[in-house]
Amino acid sequence: MERMGQITSEPDQIREGLFGGVILFVLEVLPSLQKRGMRPGWDINTSCYGNVIPSLLEPVTPLFEDGSSVSLDSVREHEVHAMGGDFESISQLWRSYFRPKRGVLDAADEIDPGLENAIGVHYRGGDKLKAAWDTNPIKRLDFLRILEDRIEGDPSIDRCLVTGDDAVFIAMAKDRLRLPLTALSPGEAHKDIRSDDQAQRGAILAFRDCILLSRCRAILQTSSALPSFAKVLRPEVDCQRCAASKWFGEVPYFPVAYIPVYESTNPDLQAIIRKAMVGDWSTEPEASRVCEDMAFMTRADVRRPVARRGWWKNFLGR
Repeated sequence: MERMGQITSEPDQIREGLFGGVILFVLEVLPSLQKRGMRPGWDINTSCYGNVIPSLLEPVTPLFEDGSSVSLDSVREHEVHAMGGDFESISQLWRSYFRPKRGVLDAADEIDPGLENAIGVHYRGGDKLKAAWDTNPIKRLDFLRILEDRIEGDPSIDRCLVTGDDAVFIAMAKDRLRLPLTALSPGEAHKDIRSDDQAQRGAILAFRDCILLSRCRAILQTSSALPSFAKVLRPEVDCQRCAASKWFGEVPYFPVAYIPVYESTNPDLQAIIRKAMVGDWSTEPEASRVCEDMAFMTRADVRRPVARRGWWKNFLGR
């Protein structure tokens, strides 16, 4: 097996969110590393979540030589792949390289009420309610109505796990839903100013929430990478979304883009979802070039023409 040193990043090199930025950037280089039999060490420091690897996640059996290191940015210049919709293969790849640290699993275990037949809910408010370049908003009450429709359609669901960044939505869910309910504290916007300790704590809680969602029978979400990544952790979870994942960059935005859309038989709810799905990447002409059932592709296979990437700068500021 070929050996290499550490892959590193400095805080000012990664300012994006945890699942839609930091972890995605790491995931996109794993296909090349696996193909070449490389298992480096990792030291991934970020602006908003502190040291993600190895403080939050730890490498599985790294083989590296001391003193040799290369930046994640440098690796990504030549070795990046676009993730596809084969969550089973992507999950196997991810788990062959990383596992959550014991402290993260303990944080999930401490509040796990037994989620085998639960529906996990993630409502992303805040910036997502205004990010028309990224997705479309769904009103809190409308999303609760869709959730009730989903619960009614599956009598085996016996509990609801409520997550997200919107305290008002969480309070509304507590008041409205008639199932046993576990509500987690609302997450913070990843660009909030915080100390190093707060950043690390925020990372632990975000990954804890993702782990708990992955343990559910089903997930219903708006547009967010956190609940979508639960399907990488456990591909068999029935994860569905109700809002568009717009094609604002060179490739569809993994993992959100490949989460199936919830289909209701209620005409009123169909209209709400249809409005929220306007501009979804799957309706773009270039979507025919994407092999949704593949684990990963080279970016050249699915790259959009440069002229169509006017909103890419918005992603860089996420």
